[in-house]
Amino acid sequence: MITKKLKLTVATAALVLGSLAGFAGAKNLDHGGRGAMKQKFDTNKDGKLDAAEKDKLKASFKAMHAARKAEALAKFDANRDGQLSDAERATMRDTRMTARFAKLDVNGDGKVTLDEFKAGKQRHGRRSHGKMHGHHRGMRKH
Repeated sequence: MITKKLKLTVATAALVLGSLAGFAGAKNLDHGGRGAMKQKFDTNKDGKLDAAEKDKLKASFKAMHAARKAEALAKFDANRDGQLSDAERATMRDTRMTARFAKLDVNGDGKVTLDEFKAGKQRHGRRSHGKMHGHHRGMRKH
């Protein structure tokens, strides 16, 4: 069981990392992310995405979203009703935050030093951890 102090530390680290990663991710979209996407789906190499190419892009995003949703449901939908309850979503968030914290806490002492934090940022580079922002919308019980 994680102590309250460790949970607070994990939550704080996740918020800081999420903010930094979100900023880096936004910069990446403006300076290369869109270009890389355009290059991947621009099959006729005219520098633009036509309607058919945009449809392929949307289908790819939809498939990726469906795969992530299925993965989350398989792992966290304890009652197997095809939706994540608030408690199941909390379990998912806690599990993910704990894993992120463990990756940062290289020496396993339950604390993340500034050096460990910086090293973790270096390892993850400009990758966005935006998975938590809206990717599980369709799974919530209303």
